[in-house]
Amino acid sequence: MTKSLCILTALALLAACDKDADSGVQIPAAKTNFEVSLPGALETYGVEDPQAAGQITPYYDNVTVYLVDAGGNATYYVWTNDEIKAKQKRFEQITEPAQVLVIVNSGSAILPTGTVPLSELTAAMMKSSVVDHNQIARTLAVEDANGNAAGTYNSVQQVMLAGEQSVFTTETSDDGHTLKKASVELSSIVSRFEIGTVKKGTGLDALTVEAVYVNNFLNFNGGALNSTIQNYNEITWPATFTPAWATDSYNAAVTSATGTKAYAYQVFSGNVVPHIIYKVSGTVSAGYKLADGTGDADNPTPFTGKYITVKGFRESGTLLSATEPHKIYKLGLEDGGIEITPDKITDKPEKAKIDLIVAVSVADWTVA
Repeated sequence: MTKSLCILTALALLAACDKDADSGVQIPAAKTNFEVSLPGALETYGVEDPQAAGQITPYYDNVTVYLVDAGGNATYYVWTNDEIKAKQKRFEQITEPAQVLVIVNSGSAILPTGTVPLSELTAAMMKSSVVDHNQIARTLAVEDANGNAAGTYNSVQQVMLAGEQSVFTTETSDDGHTLKKASVELSSIVSRFEIGTVKKGTGLDALTVEAVYVNNFLNFNGGALNSTIQNYNEITWPATFTPAWATDSYNAAVTSATGTKAYAYQVFSGNVVPHIIYKVSGTVSAGYKLADGTGDADNPTPFTGKYITVKGFRESGTLLSATEPHKIYKLGLEDGGIEITPDKITDKPEKAKIDLIVAVSVADWTVA
C-alpha cells in the first residue's frame, strides 16, 4: 500500500500502512484509564473570505473514535453530545490501544461498528462523497447540544476531519488508576480551491465573469481507482450544470482586493486535478479575435456566453500533477485576477485544443 493511497483515505489508512511493517507477536497490554481529546479549531490563511487570515472553527456534527489494537483491529465508539462539547472522551480501565483514530463529520459514509479490521474502515472512508464536503452554510441561532456556538458555518467548516495518534501521555491520576491521554490533531481529507476573478489582457477592451464551474473531480474518496470522475467535455457539457454546489453565478463580492470573497470548492485530493471554468462576456479589441474567430479587423466586437478553461496550475513555476489534502489552492486572488488574452476564450468549455495553465499559491491548512 503506498503512502499516497494512505493520504487519500485519510488517517485511517495511515494505520493500515503502519501495520504493513509490523508482524510481531501481540503482547497483552495493561489496563488503564484512557482519554481522547480534540483541538478546538483549525487555522488557515484562507477562509470563506480568503484575503482575511484567521481560524476555521469546525462544525461538529458527529464524532467517532476507533481504538486500534496491535493486530490492526479497530473498535468503534461514538461520542455523546456532552463529550463532543467537551472535546474529550474518557474510557475506564481498558487495554491500552496501539493507536487511536478519530473521524469527525462522517456525512454519507456509513462507518462500521463493533470491532473490525482496518481494511473495513478504509473501505467505508472511501465512500465519503464530495457532496458531503460542499454543504450549504448552516446557521445556528443559539449554541447547540454539541457545543457548536451560535453563528454561521460555511462549507469549509463542515468537511470530514480525521486524525490519528499512537503516542500517549501519562496524566495525573484522579482515582488511583493509570491515566493516559491521546491528543488527536484533526486534518481535512479534502483539498480546497479558492477562486478569484479574471481581467482583460492585450486584445480585450472588456471582460466580465458570468459564472464559474469546477469540473474534472472525484465523486468519492479513495483515488481514481475507487471513484467515478465528473469530467464533462465540450460535447457532453450540460445545458444545466450539475451538481449545484460545483457552480456559481457571478458575484460582485469576488475580486482580488483584500477583504473580498472567493468562489470556493472542496475536492478530493490526488492526481485528478480539477479544472476551473469561467463563463464570460466582454469586448474583443479591433484587430483581435477570440479562439473561435469572433472579432473584426476594424471595430471592437462584443461577445457573450464564451468560456475560459483553466486545465492546469503551477506553483512557483512547477506544474502540479496532484493535489494534497488539507491544503488550499488559490488563484485569481491577487493583481486584479488572472490576465486573459482573446486566444484563451472559446465558444465552448473544455475545448480539446486550448490549454490554459495558471499560477496558484498553496496554503497549508494547519492545525491549531
